[in-house]
Amino acid sequence: MSLVAVSATDNLPVPASGDAPVVLPTGAPLPGPVPGRPRRGTSTIGTLLLVTADAMVLGAVVAVYLAIKEGSTTWPPSDVQVGTYIPTMITLTALMSGFSVQWGIFAARRNDGRNAAMALILTLFLGLSMANLEWLSFVRSGFGFNDHTYGTLYDILIGYHLLHLLAAIVVVLVLAFRTMAGHFSTDRHDALRAGAVYWQYTNVVWFIVVTVLFILSRHG
Repeated sequence: MSLVAVSATDNLPVPASGDAPVVLPTGAPLPGPVPGRPRRGTSTIGTLLLVTADAMVLGAVVAVYLAIKEGSTTWPPSDVQVGTYIPTMITLTALMSGFSVQWGIFAARRNDGRNAAMALILTLFLGLSMANLEWLSFVRSGFGFNDHTYGTLYDILIGYHLLHLLAAIVVVLVLAFRTMAGHFSTDRHDALRAGAVYWQYTNVVWFIVVTVLFILSRHG
C-alpha cells in the first residue's frame, strides 16, 4: 500500500515521492488549495456562525419596532424631534472604518505589518469616534428610556449597536497589538480576518438601525 504524506500547511493528503496521485472514490483527483485564496480557518467560521445567530436577535427587535410603528397613529410622538446630523456622521464614519479594516487584511496578506498596524489603529480611532457620537445621541435626544415606546425602542436599537461596537473595539485593539508583535503573515491571518468580519457586522447593524429609526420613520 502506498504511503501518503500529510501537508502541514493545508492538512490535505498528498502522495509521497514516487507514489501514484491520490484520488477520490469517484476517481477524480483530490482537490488542492486554490492559489492566492487561503482557506477560512476556525476563527472566521466561528465568527460567521456568531454573527448569524446575533442577526436573528436584531431581526426580532426590528420586527417589534416595525409592528409597533404600523399600529401607531403618530410615530414617533409629536414632541420627538431627532436631528439627522449625528446619524449621518456616524454612517460616514462607519463607511470609512469598513475600508480601513479591510486595508489591514490587505496589508497583512502581503506581510506588510506596518501598514496593517496603521490600518487597525485608524479603525480604532474611527470606532471610538462612532461610540462618542452614539453616546451624544443619547444625551441630546430629549427623551428617556421610559418616556414612551419610541424612546424605549430608540435606546434599545442604538444601544444594541453601541454594545457590539465596544466589543469590536476591544477585538481590534487586541489584533493591533498582535499585528505589531508580528503574529500575522501571508498564510497566517485567520484571527485578523475573523475580527474584520465582526467589525463589518457591526457596520451592517448600524446601517439597519439608521434605516429603521431615521429613514423609515418621520424625524425632525
